[in-house]
Amino acid sequence: PDESEVLFMTGSIFRLDNIYRNDDEIWIIRMTLCNDDEHDLRQVLMYMKEQIGSGEMNFRILGNVLSDMGKFDLAEKYFTRSLEQLTSNDPLHISLYEDLGKLASQRGDYDMSMEWRQTLLIFKKENPSAINVSVYKTNNSIGKKFIFKVQKDETR
Repeated sequence: PDESEVLFMTGSIFRLDNIYRNDDEIWIIRMTLCNDDEHDLRQVLMYMKEQIGSGEMNFRILGNVLSDMGKFDLAEKYFTRSLEQLTSNDPLHISLYEDLGKLASQRGDYDMSMEWRQTLLIFKKENPSAINVSVYKTNNSIGKKFIFKVQKDETR
């Protein structure tokens, strides 16, 4: 069979030109390698650099970028994958539980949002040395989500 391989570096960015299924039911994707000078790409890269800063890319950062893009299911996968890789008392749990609570709110799942925030409170109580956000802030956030949920339920 006629085969060809194309190798590209991780981080390469392509513009999708055309996607279709051929007669043999094989998906064909035609794409063009983008360069750094393309206007749309430059804006995206600048935004990502702002979000990442000079630090390294990790699943949490990727999850936040995906969440900002409205890709909530994919963002949740990266947040939960990040949680799975942490030790049980890693302070990063705090940020990830906050991210998951925010994500659930963005989806309109206020019960799940409150569950994540309750999980956050429990983690903070069990790991006082890991606290980087006050319990007051988390309680305040839970209260706001509950009020919003009640108001939303009343309008239905």
